[in-house]
This record gives sequence, structure tokens and C-alpha cells, in this order.
Amino acid sequence: MKRLAALREQVEDQAVYGIAGPVGWRDAVISWSENVAGSLGDRTYSRYCCSLRQLRTVLDPLSVQEITPELLKELIKQRRRAGVKNATIRRDLTALSSVLNHAADEGWIAENPAGGLNRRRLVPERTVRIMLPQPESIALVFARLPSRIRDVCEFTRETGLRLEEVTTLAHADIDRVERTITVNRGKGDKTRVVPLTKTAETIADRQPRYIGKPWVFWKGKGVRLTDLSSRLGGFMRRVARKAARENVEFHAFSHHDFRHLFAVEYLRNGRGSIYDLQGELGHGTITITERYLAFLTPDQVKAAKSTMAQRGAQAPRSEASA
Repeated sequence: MKRLAALREQVEDQAVYGIAGPVGWRDAVISWSENVAGSLGDRTYSRYCCSLRQLRTVLDPLSVQEITPELLKELIKQRRRAGVKNATIRRDLTALSSVLNHAADEGWIAENPAGGLNRRRLVPERTVRIMLPQPESIALVFARLPSRIRDVCEFTRETGLRLEEVTTLAHADIDRVERTITVNRGKGDKTRVVPLTKTAETIADRQPRYIGKPWVFWKGKGVRLTDLSSRLGGFMRRVARKAARENVEFHAFSHHDFRHLFAVEYLRNGRGSIYDLQGELGHGTITITERYLAFLTPDQVKAAKSTMAQRGAQAPRSEASA
């Protein structure tokens, strides 16, 4: 009787809602990939696939019809108990939701069960306190770094580019006539243009070119750098141990901290307004950029917020970088 009732319910669902029979999660992912991948940027698609791989052990045995809001809430709890960072969980949910949206579009489910989840409550976004790297600590680490890794850090401090944007920078992206750098692989696969300063140009020019390869910063046989964060972290730990033995003050930092340093120095030196900085950093909202106002004096904040603030023109930027 139960089986008959279930079958009757399935037939009614198909007749009324257009819902198909059970469709395996793996089949849904394959179909999603074939139909949606072309509309996503390469980086976004790769990031989604990475997230979906992390969820396979839980979701592969299921059909899309078995994925409910309750199951997703439990999945979130499991991931948090396992020590997975909230930012990673949110990215995973975004990828999962993309597949479920596709399943709904195909008529396999009535609606996306992830759509109604309150992600801010279930996976709160932790505000990371910005800590600027100290000159003394930078000097200790730079003294040990290979020149190419040091150049990547200095290039970020000069341009404000993200690590991924620096390591995917091609020589063709640098326009020495217009004095610009075109960031073709920015966050969200957006393109933006930032000024090319004399210092940034000098750093790029001292990178040896690998024939047949486009990257400004590369390793091995011309492949782009992909392990800089881990390598920088390794040097950081060695410097920290040495500093502890010698009772020398040392504060560890990450590559991304040079992007923060660029932003604060940009505003302190009057290179442009907070709105100009938003554009150079590629921030989606001004709220994110406004975090850097906390590092300014009241007069600097007033100037940074003024629409009359000096724009990040090439001449002042170049003079400041000389």
C-alpha cells in the first residue's frame, strides 16, 4: 500500500507540477555542467567544480528530489563541525544552488531547496580585522624570499591587484603607451583598468620572459605561479621561529595584506578619492572600500570622501612611485 501511495503521489506530482522521477545528483551535476558551464567564466566554473567535488561524499548517493532544506542545514552543521571556514561553506552553497537551479529549470524539482535558506544566519560572515604589515617584519621576510616572490608582493603593494590577478597577468595586459594595466581575470571574471606606475613597470620589466608563454610572473617552464601563498607561508614560519629565538619582534602577514597596504597608502597620499580606490581595487560596493578609512586621520577621511579628491592620475602616481 505504501509503495502504491508513493507511486500515486509521484504520478500526481508529474501531472500537476511537471516533476520528473528520481534524478541522481551526479547526473544533475553532469547535465548542469553541459548546459551552464558556457555561461560561466572560467574561474567561476572552476571554483564551482571544486566546491562540488567537496560535497560528493554526501550528495552523490542522493537524488535531487532527496535534497531538502533540512538536509542542507545538516550539511552546513557538519561542515562547520569539521572546521571548514564559513567563507568556503558559502562558496559551496553557491555552487550547489547553481546545480539545483538547473534541476528546477529542467523540471526535476519544483523549486531550489537552497533558495529559501537564510545563509547570513546559518553561515554568518566573519569580519576579518585588517592588519597592515609592519616595515620591520616585511624587511625580515623579504631578506629570505626568492626575488620573484618578493617582486609579486611588491607589485601588489604598488597596484593593489589580488594574487590571482597578479599571477594571471600577461605581458599583453600592460600598455606602456596608455600607462595602464588591464585586469582581464578579476574577481567575478570582471575586467578593469588600473594605472601603470613607474615602479610597477620597473618590477614587470625585470621579470625575464619565457619564450612562447604570456605570463609576467612564472615558474619552471613558463607556467604561471600557483603556489605563492604556501611558499610565502613557509618562509614566514621560518622567519617567525628565528625571530622568537633571537627575541626579535615579528608580525606575520599574508600576500593579501599588501593589497590592504596599497589601499591605505593610496588614500593617505591623496592619490584619489575613496570612490577612485573602489574602482582600482575592483570592489563591488563602496562599503568594502570604506574599511580603509579607519586607518586615516580625520582630515584624510574628509579628503578621501570628497568627490573633488585628486583622482589617481598617472602623473601623481608616477611621481609618488619614483
